[in-house]
Amino acid sequence: MRDMIKPTLVLFLICLVVGGAMAFTNAATKDKIQLRIVEESEKARKSVMPDADTFEEIDMKNIQEATGADKYAAVKEAYAAKKGGNTVGYVFLAVPDGYAGPVNIMVGIDLKGFVSGVEIGDSKETPGLGSKAKEPGFKSQYNNKKFDEINVVKRKAQSDDEIQAISGATITSKAVSLGVQQASWLADALIKNELGVK
Repeated sequence: MRDMIKPTLVLFLICLVVGGAMAFTNAATKDKIQLRIVEESEKARKSVMPDADTFEEIDMKNIQEATGADKYAAVKEAYAAKKGGNTVGYVFLAVPDGYAGPVNIMVGIDLKGFVSGVEIGDSKETPGLGSKAKEPGFKSQYNNKKFDEINVVKRKAQSDDEIQAISGATITSKAVSLGVQQASWLADALIKNELGVK
């Protein structure tokens, strides 16, 4: 019995010290991590809407409640992109489900409804396949286009409503297109002031 108490006590003390060290490290880095997340998000918004100098968040909860949620379900955040106090477009964070889980997509749309940029953020998509969504060759297909419906095709795109899928990653391609599509629909409603959002 005494032989078991000593190792148990030592193990308990080790766990206590390690747990305390982890808690201290978490407390010491939590603010820096949060600041880094905010900076990266701001950088992504700026990259899809370079004309803007500020971004004002729009309350998505009110939009989801007013519209029944399904039409914009992938859109998690919305921002009015402003320059000199005037709205120049909108930026959206859409998070549709890809092949291996959620895909973070930042989408900028100008006041005429054209996509000004798409950035692909964190995802668990397959390296060498779905991860190619981050490459300029794929994401630039959305730029300077206005979408009512996006059709993902396996051949070369032949019209403005078509996006050529990444070879071997059709599900990821469709996920990105869903995010851009829903962002486009929401931008259109905001531009037309159909949602009563200022």
